[in-house]
Amino acid sequence: MWLLAAYPFAWFYSAIYTESLFLLGVTGAFYHFRRRELVRAGIWGLMIGLTRPNGCFLSIPLAVIAVSPWLPGWMVGGHSNAPERDQARRSFGVLAGELCSAAMPGIGVLLYSAFIWNLTGDPLRWAEGHAAWGREYRGLSVLVSDRYAWLANEGLYAYSSQVPGDLMNALGAVFVLAAAWPVARRLGLAYAVFILINVLPPMAAGGMLSVGRFSSVLFPAFIWFATVVPVRHRSGWLTSFMALQAFGASLFYTWRELY
Repeated sequence: MWLLAAYPFAWFYSAIYTESLFLLGVTGAFYHFRRRELVRAGIWGLMIGLTRPNGCFLSIPLAVIAVSPWLPGWMVGGHSNAPERDQARRSFGVLAGELCSAAMPGIGVLLYSAFIWNLTGDPLRWAEGHAAWGREYRGLSVLVSDRYAWLANEGLYAYSSQVPGDLMNALGAVFVLAAAWPVARRLGLAYAVFILINVLPPMAAGGMLSVGRFSSVLFPAFIWFATVVPVRHRSGWLTSFMALQAFGASLFYTWRELY
């Protein structure tokens, strides 16, 4: 919780953005889904689908949890339990109910699109808002090659001083992407999938724009990080996080590009 609160991009939780609501909803959906409280999980998932368009991606990791009894043990992660997995295989009816609950984030996006269709006549009009911010699919290879060329030609100092927002967003992306594999090993494949599907598509379609903000809600990365930071180093990490958060907030509230 301290790492989440001190994270350099955590100030988005108190700005007029969807991050705080999204974080609440995804943790609620995961929590109740793992406890097989499918109605409650479905309600949280529906709310996420109504919160923002990429909320539909939550259906994928929830579906992975639903089919986990049929997956190899190494994919389930540190919380796997063989007797529980064998018991879960007993009924495809249970699986159908879990998949219906997992589908609710996608249903939420469809409902929002229907609402937009009623207003504008175009169910995907919300996508134009993303294009207005300059989002255009270019792929991940272009993203990497552009940053490499900048660093090779201009150097780290020029990169960090001329586009500090891009650098900070890049650090957020590196943090969550580096956490994906250990998260998969410790918590399970579903949590790693949740990280990847919420950070790679925005990077492919918008570069580093808003990536730090998107990384702030990927709670499995923070759970893993809290387990590997030694007690004697925690205050140092929290202090560094809070200093960067103050710097990022000062950029944002003075209209620098750190969205």
